[in-house]
Amino acid sequence: MKKNSCRGWKDVFSFTLTQTLKSKPYLIAMAIMFVFSVISMPLLSLITKNPAEAGDVKSNITKAYVSNQTPYTELAVSAELAAGYEGIVIESLTESEEVVTKRLAEEEVSAVLISITDNGMQANIRLLKSPEGPVKNYELQTLGESVQRAYQKAKMTALGVTEEQLAYLSVQVLPSAGVIDTKAAEVVEDTSITMGEYWFIYGLMFVIIMVSILSSTQVASSVVVEKSFKVLEYILISVRPLAIIVGKVLAMLVATLLQMLMLVLGLVVSNKISVGITGEENNVLAQYLSPEIMSNLNPGNVIIGLVVAGIGMVLYATLAGLCGATVSRMEEVNECLTVLTVATLVGFYIGMMAADGMMASGTTTFSTFALLFPLSSAFLLPGALLVGKVDLWILLLSVLILIISVMAMFAFVAKVYESLILHNGKRIRMKELLTIFKNSGKEASAENE
Repeated sequence: MKKNSCRGWKDVFSFTLTQTLKSKPYLIAMAIMFVFSVISMPLLSLITKNPAEAGDVKSNITKAYVSNQTPYTELAVSAELAAGYEGIVIESLTESEEVVTKRLAEEEVSAVLISITDNGMQANIRLLKSPEGPVKNYELQTLGESVQRAYQKAKMTALGVTEEQLAYLSVQVLPSAGVIDTKAAEVVEDTSITMGEYWFIYGLMFVIIMVSILSSTQVASSVVVEKSFKVLEYILISVRPLAIIVGKVLAMLVATLLQMLMLVLGLVVSNKISVGITGEENNVLAQYLSPEIMSNLNPGNVIIGLVVAGIGMVLYATLAGLCGATVSRMEEVNECLTVLTVATLVGFYIGMMAADGMMASGTTTFSTFALLFPLSSAFLLPGALLVGKVDLWILLLSVLILIISVMAMFAFVAKVYESLILHNGKRIRMKELLTIFKNSGKEASAENE
């Protein structure tokens, strides 16, 4: 790849970015994303809010029939009812359940039936209410949780287990891996990730793949549009072929990141609104993320993670631009993006399987491969870095491999892109693309001689 291969990329970048930011579809999409992100958290708080937990709604349950079909006769349900349900009349079932359920449906519509069974292997608690009564589902669920606590306490009492002994038996046991150094001192080396860390990595991978797909599709569509209207043929007079793809890739990546930034800004505003509605003072991230993850969310790790994700997106977007140049009509865009879709899914699923393995077994050969393989490292590495499960040598080597992969893709594009841009007709297949690459290499060698 010659030094002047990228001549003119700045002009392509500024022109493409300006036109994209001024386009109505882009502005409408950004506005919709911002509005939805702003209303997301308050709407979620209102939907998931349990009035019984807030203590601002009086219970509609007036009576509960208890059918205790377990070996434990003393079931102190009333003592364990949740706040707001102390006024319920508790009555042991003396009739058949069929008779009571019929009466609940026709007469006592505000009463419920609680049926408890225990076969020694599994205990079941079933609650029934009238389909026409005032009792809400959330009230039934809250009552069920209270009965569950009551039954657990009654069972432990019948077995002679005290609350202190139960707490001792319920202590979670966490295994950890360790090695012995030369001085016979144990060095703890726990490389596994928790369930919370797994979902954090998975969520971040999902965001990165969505941004990557969005920017890559825009790059391919832009190339096909300009190619179909013969615009690229005029651009080639003053701009090198590689500069076109570099300028478009970077422009679309910036445009997509601006949309994501608007989404994040909307979520920040949404969080403020949600705090005002619910009265909770804690940050949303602090509520759902563990302290270990929060401690790793420092500016340095965040910046490195963004750089890694950005380099990976450039790799995929360059591939998308190359795919877009292989067709001549907008109707063929989806067909030409098959290679990009397959590469993206392969990278995402490798990263997801590696995250599964890290949760079960910690750092393994496969997870190391996924952190180094460029198609998957763009998705997996940022999340693994932010949970503190990436060694320095893996980070440096992974970034180096990503950079080399991007340079190799640019070198490939530099040799075949001009031929692809000038091509009109049926879509160029992978075999034909490799032939163009070989022929361009031979032509370059002949010119040097």
